[in-house]
Amino acid sequence: MFKKASILATAALVLALAGCGGGSGTNTAEKQPETSAPASAGDAKKEITIGVTTATLRHQFFIDIDKGMKKAAEEAGVKLLVNDPNLDLAKQVSAIEDYMQKGVNGLIVLAVDNAGVVPVVEEAKAKGIPVITADSVVPSDKVDTFIGTENYEAGKQIGEYLKKQIEADGKDVKIAVVTHVQSFVQKERLRGFKEVLSNVKGVTILNDQPGYDREKSMATVENILQANPDVNYIYATAENSVLGALAALDSAKQTNTKIVGFDVTPEAAEGIREGKILAMIQQQPEKIGEEAVKAAIEAINGKTLDKNISIPVLLMDKSNVDEYFKK
Repeated sequence: MFKKASILATAALVLALAGCGGGSGTNTAEKQPETSAPASAGDAKKEITIGVTTATLRHQFFIDIDKGMKKAAEEAGVKLLVNDPNLDLAKQVSAIEDYMQKGVNGLIVLAVDNAGVVPVVEEAKAKGIPVITADSVVPSDKVDTFIGTENYEAGKQIGEYLKKQIEADGKDVKIAVVTHVQSFVQKERLRGFKEVLSNVKGVTILNDQPGYDREKSMATVENILQANPDVNYIYATAENSVLGALAALDSAKQTNTKIVGFDVTPEAAEGIREGKILAMIQQQPEKIGEEAVKAAIEAINGKTLDKNISIPVLLMDKSNVDEYFKK
């Protein structure tokens, strides 16, 4: 999705949720429950099989992670099984149980519910299966490593950006929040953001409002604008909440309210160019996918991994959006 995705690997970061929570807009095409990436024609006895349970393949961020995983698997000559529970914890647990029955060599888990998957993840580890988590931290010391964004730090980073803007303007402001309250990733993004702005003079942060998919987020922002027509900023903690907020502002012809948020798409990039979106945090989903597969292979081969492998992010605004997204 990026014109220069490789540059992001060196991007400075405080951060990196997540959310729930960077290509094009939401992809709603139905996916088969399980697919395989091509494996090499090497010795079948030594073939590595990695079982993946993603969070959903109906949002571009996770589609891009999936793309990165399949690319890395093909390059390494390993077999990748991918299950899409579509945000259903029971289906995700069932998928992991199925992978254990199949005797996969390793697991990659993008948790639907980071606490809810702990028992089955620990069961897999007890059977000797390395477990890699990506995007959302699973709170268990049995996990071999976490690959992804430091979402609390990313929330602080976008908060610091907005803080400078607010202090430069020197005016009292209202900030609305649109978030997926069940997402640990997005909670972390919100926690970091609020920490930075909590003591800034003249800042009022309204109560968190629900929004995960685009339609719900649009309806939420429409309600926010009716109740608080003077709201200055909307903090949207994931890709589709940003796009839903953008659609609501366009529908209301509201030009005084600006958006800050996460996970840039071409549509959001255009919103940045037009000044409707002030700034966004851009993750590297393909890189997360690639590194998850590489880590799984290393763990399968007996290597001890660092408990956290952070993938840097980029703060994108009007000054640099054209570097990464073509007009």
